Amino acid sequence: MNRSIQAFAFAIILLGLTATRARADLNIALGNDYNLAPGGIGTIDITVTSSNNTDTLAAFSLELQITQVSGASVLQFTTSQPDPYGNSSYVFYNESFDAANSLPFWNLSSPPSPFLTILSDQDSDSSTQGYVSIPNTPGGSHTYLATVQFQAPQGANQGDTFLISLVPPNYDVNNSNFTYFAYDQNYDLLNYTSTGGTVMISSVPEPSSLTVVALSGLSGLLWCCWRGRKQGHSKNSPLATSIDRR
Repeated sequence: MNRSIQAFAFAIILLGLTATRARADLNIALGNDYNLAPGGIGTIDITVTSSNNTDTLAAFSLELQITQVSGASVLQFTTSQPDPYGNSSYVFYNESFDAANSLPFWNLSSPPSPFLTILSDQDSDSSTQGYVSIPNTPGGSHTYLATVQFQAPQGANQGDTFLISLVPPNYDVNNSNFTYFAYDQNYDLLNYTSTGGTVMISSVPEPSSLTVVALSGLSGLLWCCWRGRKQGHSKNSPLATSIDRR
C-alpha cells in the first residue's frame, strides 16, 4: 500500500513539473529576413510577446546560434555588440539590474572561435515590483529584448543563406545554469516558441559605382541646362536684335 501511495505521489509531482515545463507562454522573434552584402555588417532585433497577455517576466538570458542553411560562406557574430538598455521598448527599460550596475548585455569575455554562438548576461528587473507584464502585441513597451550584430566576409558568395536562432534551452530541474531561461514573477520557468531570422548574402552595387553614375548624369543635365540658357540669352541680346534688323 505504501509503495502504491508513493508511486501515485511521484506521478502527481512529475505531472506537475511536466505541465509547467510544457507551457509555451512567450513568443520570441528574431527580426525579418535580412539581405547582407559580402563584407557587410547587419543587425537583427529580438522581440518578445505573450501568447495569453498575462505573462510576467522577472529575469531572462539568451543564447543565439548561426546555422548555415546553404552555400559555403561563413557568417559570424561580431566581437562587439550593442546594449539594449537605452531603447524605450526594452523589456526592463529603466528597471534593468545590469544597466544600473553598468554591466554589458552580451557576454563577450571569451567569444568562441568561430564566433557562431553568443550568450547574453542574465538581466533582471530591479524595480520594487520585481517584474514586468509582457503584452501580446509587438512594438510597445516591454517587447524588445536585444539587438545582435553579425558580419559576412568579403568573399561571401551571393545566395548563401544562414539562420540566426535561439539555442534550445536545457530545462534540467536540478541545474539552474541554463543556456536560455525566462522566469516569471514567481521565478517559475517560462517556456517559449521562437522564430529565427534568415540572412542571405546578396549582390549590392558598390557605392563608388553608384556615385560615378549619379554624378555623370547630373553633370550632363547641368551642362544641357547651361547651354540652353546661353543660347536663349544670345538670341535675345541687343546685339543679336540689331544684327537681325539689318
